[in-house]
Amino acid sequence: MTPREETGRLRTVTGMIATSDITGPVLSHEHLQMDLRWPQRPQLVESDPGRWLDEEKAVQRELTGLRKEHGLGLVVDLTCSGMGRNAAALARISAGARVAVVAGTGVFTEPFHPPFVRETLAAETANQSGGTTSQTPWQEADRSGGTTPQAPRQEASHSGGTTPQAPRQEPYGPTGVERLAERLLAEVGFGMDGTNSLPGVIGEIGTWGEAPTETEELCLRAAARAARYSGLSVATYGRAGLAQLEILTAAGLSPDRVAVGQQDRVNDPGQHRKIAETGGYVSFGTLGLAGDDHAAIGARVRCVMDLLEAGHGSRVLLSTGVSRMAQVTRYGGAGFGYLFDTFLPALRAAGADDATLGAILHDNPLRWLTGA
Repeated sequence: MTPREETGRLRTVTGMIATSDITGPVLSHEHLQMDLRWPQRPQLVESDPGRWLDEEKAVQRELTGLRKEHGLGLVVDLTCSGMGRNAAALARISAGARVAVVAGTGVFTEPFHPPFVRETLAAETANQSGGTTSQTPWQEADRSGGTTPQAPRQEASHSGGTTPQAPRQEPYGPTGVERLAERLLAEVGFGMDGTNSLPGVIGEIGTWGEAPTETEELCLRAAARAARYSGLSVATYGRAGLAQLEILTAAGLSPDRVAVGQQDRVNDPGQHRKIAETGGYVSFGTLGLAGDDHAAIGARVRCVMDLLEAGHGSRVLLSTGVSRMAQVTRYGGAGFGYLFDTFLPALRAAGADDATLGAILHDNPLRWLTGA
């Protein structure tokens, strides 16, 4: 597996680049290709034929326009396994628009988990019933002299007989977490979707409902393990932001490597401040959903300004969050430029200065991605 990456460099879908190559703003939560129309577990969420995005040329034209007009330097595409990710398309869009793209590995929320997640759970259940625990390659690499902390070792205890007792495990146990982490690290080391494009972030991964399910918690813990080994950062999804951050940090991941997502849909300044005070990033990453609703825009502006006034500007991430065909300008949507055309003017009107906004759009996402 691939070891920890050098600080100050980004893995993009077209190759490794230095953060100094990114001089313009960064869109820290977007989807350039996505398909969430049909969940793997339809009993948990209804299908939605509008929940997809598959327009390479239209997206490429928009990014090209934003590069020319606003100097757009980087897009973070948080479309991971279970969301219809297409690494080859991301590479084509990036090359055509001349905008760097960082892609994500990981698994989305439980209704959209790919089959291998359920297979891992089934294998873990079999292990808890008396099977043996094998070690993953990345654990062996940890013990061979690397600087990354090892996953906890489990010693079998003896009760006097010749057969060792099975190690006590939490629900689904560390073995399930290790196996899922190994799947993520395989993409980190060898590429996504049958290509040699490497992911540069883990996510978006998180919760569909108001609280993490057992399976979603397992996936978050696996993301934390993979992040600790690879040096990649994590982006979460869902309203249960504090719970997600607690799970990730309890698994050993530093909070400053976590972007807690969808906080523009959580009108709770107290939660936002707590995330920032803990050291995580508060991601207002789906701002485009506010549309032209002045009340919705105003509520999001107040949440951002509250963090700025509390001295947490260095913990804010902003992005449009395009995720459907209907949001693309070709089909009448505000497009990826909504952040620049609508939300930033509203922040300026509320008192945010250009220096602060420049740091939020450039310095913060690069610091989150690289840990610099």
